[in-house]
This record gives sequence, structure tokens and C-alpha cells, in this order.
Amino acid sequence: LEEKVVKNDTNFLYPGEPVSKDEIRVTAIGTGMPFARRKQASAGWLIELGNGNKFIFDIGTGSSANLNSLGVPHSLLDKVFLTHLHVDHFGDLSSLHGMGMVRGRFSPLRIWGPSSSKPELGTKAFGDAFNSLMAWDVSSRRVAVNTGNGWQAEFTEFDYSVNGHIIFEENGVKISAFPAIHCIDGPVSYRLDWNGLSIVYLGDGKPSQFLVENSQNADLIIHEAFVPAKQYAEKTHLPYQVAQNICHGVHCPPRSAGKMFEMCQPRLGVIYHTMLSEDLRVPIIDDVRYFWKGPVALAEDLCVFNITLKTITQRLAVVPDMAWPVPAHNHGSARPPMDHHDIQPMSNWLKKMEIPIEGVNTDLVDT
Repeated sequence: LEEKVVKNDTNFLYPGEPVSKDEIRVTAIGTGMPFARRKQASAGWLIELGNGNKFIFDIGTGSSANLNSLGVPHSLLDKVFLTHLHVDHFGDLSSLHGMGMVRGRFSPLRIWGPSSSKPELGTKAFGDAFNSLMAWDVSSRRVAVNTGNGWQAEFTEFDYSVNGHIIFEENGVKISAFPAIHCIDGPVSYRLDWNGLSIVYLGDGKPSQFLVENSQNADLIIHEAFVPAKQYAEKTHLPYQVAQNICHGVHCPPRSAGKMFEMCQPRLGVIYHTMLSEDLRVPIIDDVRYFWKGPVALAEDLCVFNITLKTITQRLAVVPDMAWPVPAHNHGSARPPMDHHDIQPMSNWLKKMEIPIEGVNTDLVDT
């Protein structure tokens, strides 16, 4: 009976459900802001295609817990696209990298991101710093775990100022990038095209002609929408001037997102990157409706969109709070040998202080 209920309940996604060959499945792993909350992690989206490809668009603070709960093998989570370098859009990249190399991702983690007006503000500089930051974590895990090349993180920086250029093209998938207007030079938005379907994702940014030019008739546009400035000031105890600078000056209120939907005409507009509470749902949607009268969804963590040429359905993922890792997609195949030639061994004076315990073998072996 339980199996039948799960199979037939179309309102929910359960971990392990396959993606149909003709569809795109989009799952919110974080819909909040830098102030991460238990019910709202910072920005992040998992996009799964019917051809087996999986992509992560942003992976903000707290989002990896939602990602892990979905039961997707880490061995398949090897492609990340960062819209910009605010911590609420990259904060859990270290967790994804560290756990992936342990959980069977034997190939490098690949990360794409924009340049900026200065080299030190671009993704290449960020990548160099990230690899330095992760050096101890990576080296220490490699002495105990078969990692292949999974310990490597490869960063690809592209020119943020080019409007609509293709930065990824593999297996019938095209991902293009275009500038976003947010704080300083550097942020971008992405468009993914596959199988006659298209997803547009704005990480952060104000209304722009760039978005209009690159988003016409997209199936799904995921657009940020801060709480309206008046309510944001009340909820966060900030002066209205500061709230307006944040909500309107470097981000946009729901009304602006609604205008972008009206100008782009997606099959479904999705708003996220807002601090939700029950009393704000109606004001947020009312503000969107000032311009946009078409279909709209107010995203929450673990909401799911299944997109085909004929339908778009919205569901909620039902996941365990205490999820265990799932096997790698190539589970059971030969693991690469452990390779320690470039790792400094533990000093002998440390080794000599170990206390042996009867029945516990502490030797490190190559499995």
C-alpha cells in the first residue's frame, strides 16, 4: 500500500525518481538570502535533464544539505555555474567539492564563472584562492580515500561583458551567459537550452535589457525578487533608506520581476531570493501582479518543476532530515588506485604518540 501511494502521489518528488527522457527537472536547493535560515538556504538550483546531465546553478550557504537530501549521486554532481561571487551564491562550494571526492566523483569538479573589471575580482582569482583554501582538506582526505582526479577543482572564467555567448556545449546542451546589473561589474545570468526547452536563471540583478534579449518565450525564468522595501525594513529593523538601497538599488522588488516576466513572456515565472513568512506571501505576489498576469510561482526550498514541451508541473520534494549518502552512479566498478606521491606524510613524532587499541587496525590501506 505504501509503495502504491508513493508511486501515485503526483504532488511530491521522492528521492531516486528518474527524470523522463524528454523533460527537464529543476529543484530549488536554496531560495533565500545571505541570512541563511533553517527553512531557507541561500541561493542554489539543481537542474537535471532527461539525457542524464545534471547542473548546479549557484550553491549558496546551507544549500548543500538540501542537495544531499535529494539522493543524487555526488559522482554526477560535477558541473557548477556561479552567477557571481557573493557568499550566498558560492558558500557551500567547499562542501560539494570535499564530499564529492569522498563519494565517488573521480573526475575534477568543474566550475564556470564570470570575470570582472579587475582580474582579482574574477573567477580565476577566486579559483586560485579556493584551491589554496582547500589544500589541507584535499591532502588529508587523499591519504585515506581513492579519489582519482576528484580532488581537483577546475575553474573556467569567461568574459562577463559578452552578451549571450555560449560558455558550455556538450551532449546537446547549450548554456549561454549574459551580463547582470548587480552591485559592481561581474555578475551574469544564464540560459540553458536542451531538447527544445529553455531555462533562464538570474542570480542577482536589477531589470535589464540583457535579460529581455536573452529570455524571450523561455519555458522557465527564475528571477530574484526581494521583499518589498517597506516590509523588508519592518522585518529586518533597518532604516527605510538602507532597505530601499538593498531591495531596489542592487536587487529588485517583486514588481520589477513581474515587469521582466511581462516583457519576456515565459511559460512560467519563478521568483526566489526572498525571505518568506506567511504574512508576506500575498504582498509579494500582489507586487508581481502589478505587471505580470501570467503563471507565477513563489519558490521555496525543495520545490520542484518538471518541464516538458506540453506541461510544467510544480511539486515539493519529500526528503529525509537525516539523509545518508547514496551510492555513486558507477558503484561497484573498479576504483582508481590511491596516489600519494605528492602528499607530505605525517611526521614520525606524531605517529609515535598513537596509542594502539586492541581489536582496532589503524593502518591505511589501498582498497
